Amino acid sequence: MARIYTKTGDAGKTRLWDGTQVDKNDPHIETNGALDELNAALGLAKSLAPASVREEINGLQDRLVTLMAYVARGARPQPAPDAAELEAWIDITMAAYPLPNSFINPGESSAGSALHIARAVARRAERTALRLMEGGGDIEPEAYRYINRLSDLLFALAHKADIESSVERITQEVISVSSGGGAAAGKKLNLDVAERLLSEARRKAESIGKKLVFAVVDASGELVALHRMDGALLVSLAHAQSKARSAVRIQLDTKDITPLAQPGAPFYGVQNEPEFFSIIGGGRLLCDGSGEITGAIGVSGGSVEEDLSVADAVVELYDKL
Repeated sequence: MARIYTKTGDAGKTRLWDGTQVDKNDPHIETNGALDELNAALGLAKSLAPASVREEINGLQDRLVTLMAYVARGARPQPAPDAAELEAWIDITMAAYPLPNSFINPGESSAGSALHIARAVARRAERTALRLMEGGGDIEPEAYRYINRLSDLLFALAHKADIESSVERITQEVISVSSGGGAAAGKKLNLDVAERLLSEARRKAESIGKKLVFAVVDASGELVALHRMDGALLVSLAHAQSKARSAVRIQLDTKDITPLAQPGAPFYGVQNEPEFFSIIGGGRLLCDGSGEITGAIGVSGGSVEEDLSVADAVVELYDKL
């Protein structure tokens, strides 16, 4: 049976990728030790995270392996990681999950808390890596910027995990008390169908002289297709997606969520997170012939009545497909 211990490090030494022997408290090793700890924290977060966050964590873990190889490369050629990739990732996440106007304390969800632990470890890796950048250029400035962005990305993902965990909890509460509730197990919307629906939405919007945004999501609330008409408000990009996702998560058209979210009603409190739950008309469910939910259409940019008229036209077309 193969042994997992080699005894080669018993004297406090180890080797970089190119074979160079270094002490185990060498900054290369300390930096990679922190990154390894970060990866372990990400593993915990992944085991607790909602599906919408789990795949992102998995992708970040893969990137950490490449980063650790770069840190331990020694004289071996290894390209520096591109910080711009993480910045784009952060920007997309923050656009979809805006921050509240208050300080965020960890603890809103198990997954979010684990990601905040990972964030704190990433900060330690950043401090250790500074010695490598300043002590001879073993870490290039672009790579150091990448390590710095790791903690920013983890903060964004922790916030997303908190919100998505809240979504799952509220959805389960809604399902438990709503009549005819139940998780949709119908077929998924494909891109071809979604594009036909967006074409119909655009046709209807043009007929009423409005510049709108349309979003089609599948039964799990994941975006299938998004279209913004020229001149439509930028804020409508987020609102259209929120309407569609709210409809499938609560399994009701958004106009029907409104009375349930009023004070004293069963789902009061959903509106406290307006950027993630919409109780404004314009989000309509898409169902197959058996009545199972296959997705939703979200429309934003006009009045409630105008958004609803476009969403209704899309549902009417979908029912005929």
